[in-house]
Amino acid sequence: MDPTSRLVDVDWNDPRLQELLKKTEGLRLDDRGTYKPRRIRVHLGWQPLGADGAGWLPALLVWDTGHGDLVVKTQTMQLRSGDPMTLDRASNGVAGRVERGEIVQCRAGARPEDQGKDVFLAWVHVPTRR
Repeated sequence: MDPTSRLVDVDWNDPRLQELLKKTEGLRLDDRGTYKPRRIRVHLGWQPLGADGAGWLPALLVWDTGHGDLVVKTQTMQLRSGDPMTLDRASNGVAGRVERGEIVQCRAGARPEDQGKDVFLAWVHVPTRR
């Protein structure tokens, strides 16, 4: 069977098609899943600092694969791949589960609500999960 036999010629100037395309102009795909973001604390380095909060930075855990790969949203500077990060899944100021990982990549936030703000997303790999 000829694979080109099912090809359709499209008239991109057809007013009906133009009207349909205009309806989709404001749409954007949101690839966020059903994971509920959680407030955490992070420290750039291997050793966590004092439980009193000194040296910790506020962050948001926006994705957890459950297999050691996390996405952390911060308002700090752009983080470097390969740098260590310590994460504390703190809850209401009480120290939670502390994990140590390595930043795989980091980029500035690209969503409209991130524009003009210091928002960075860091992909962190935590090799051993408890």
